[in-house]
Amino acid sequence: MPPSTPTDTEGEEVSSALAAAEAALRYNARPLTAGAVGAAVAALAAEPGPTLPGSAPPVEAMAVEGLDRDQARALVGAVEAEGGRVATDPDGRRAVVLGLPGTLAAAAAHLTGMGSATQELGGALAGALAGRRARTPLRCGDHSLRFGASTLVMGVVNVTPDSFSGDGLAGDVSAAVALAERLVAEGADLVDVGGESTRPGSAAVDAPTELGRVLPVVKALAGRLAVPISVDTRKAEVARAAIAAGATVVNDIWGLRGDPQMAAVVAAEPRVALVAMHNRRRHAYTDLVAEIARDLRESLAIAARHGIDADRVVVDPGFGFGKTPAQNLELMQRLGELGGIGRPLLLGPSRKSTIGLLLGGAPPHLRLEGTLALCVIAVAAGAEMVRVHDVAAVQRGLRVADAVLREIPEAVLRAPAPGPTG
Repeated sequence: MPPSTPTDTEGEEVSSALAAAEAALRYNARPLTAGAVGAAVAALAAEPGPTLPGSAPPVEAMAVEGLDRDQARALVGAVEAEGGRVATDPDGRRAVVLGLPGTLAAAAAHLTGMGSATQELGGALAGALAGRRARTPLRCGDHSLRFGASTLVMGVVNVTPDSFSGDGLAGDVSAAVALAERLVAEGADLVDVGGESTRPGSAAVDAPTELGRVLPVVKALAGRLAVPISVDTRKAEVARAAIAAGATVVNDIWGLRGDPQMAAVVAAEPRVALVAMHNRRRHAYTDLVAEIARDLRESLAIAARHGIDADRVVVDPGFGFGKTPAQNLELMQRLGELGGIGRPLLLGPSRKSTIGLLLGGAPPHLRLEGTLALCVIAVAAGAEMVRVHDVAAVQRGLRVADAVLREIPEAVLRAPAPGPTG
């Protein structure tokens, strides 16, 4: 059956989505965490330039880049008109905006209405502010993952012989199926099947080898599990075959920026979701979180260029990928800045070597408590999903964290008061 021809309305929606994605990439607007504001302003003032008047602490702060001089002047005018403050660098390309609640939203609306020169900038600021609001459900084949009420958990099923965590099950389909079923019974909201180790220094695996590991497991799980099946791969060929076998999520560690065919494979399957992860081949960063945000927005722009709706995409900042241990911890300290991207955020800290380093060289099987600590910190910073090996233990911890950070359970609200003490 030939593919249907997009209607004019659908074409306009794709064009609008692409324009929004490219504007978000250009301006890279992101809400700053409280601890990052001073450093961001100091970075702008590295050369003589405007400084922030007054000393009252701001309630909201946002960093923005990619400005031209006219846009910088318009931004200063719009923000100051609403009672906020702006610091820019000497050439006016980067700025930090500060103000009381509502100031930034009002300034964004003002910029959007000023004309074509500032319309995209206003839209990018508004989009970054809106990015922290509730998410729409993620469609994965016949399943729908809902965000908000509780943190979603992705369980790991490694079918490699050389997993860093020692849980590889290469060639043992029955053991992989049993593990996946156990993870679901323990509370996994989806399972992630991977056939190539991505630990530092691991050997690359060709597509036929990876397919030989992954496909028998995906086929065995398809229709057997009550949750979506994700395929963890950086190869378009493997993703295509896994989708045909029943996978409804593609977890790409290069976020569509590795295999040039990956975006087309995902785009061809409208019912398949995408996890776009951040990764680099080097560890040098000028501003770690700003560059992670920019790279993830590049992934979203690539997706938009191929007609992949943003509602199909989850972003992952890539804890442990292309980052030193110190950078991993800085990422955790500033994770909330990625909320402005506007997509659900997944974190995969499970059993990572940074935890082992912090615990004096603890091996992977002794890194559970560290994994749980990072998961809770991530949820507090706005993450909606975590990827872990130890589903049962992490679920228990997250039930408590979610009760504090998201919503108090009805059973707790109905619980009677304890008896008298003493």
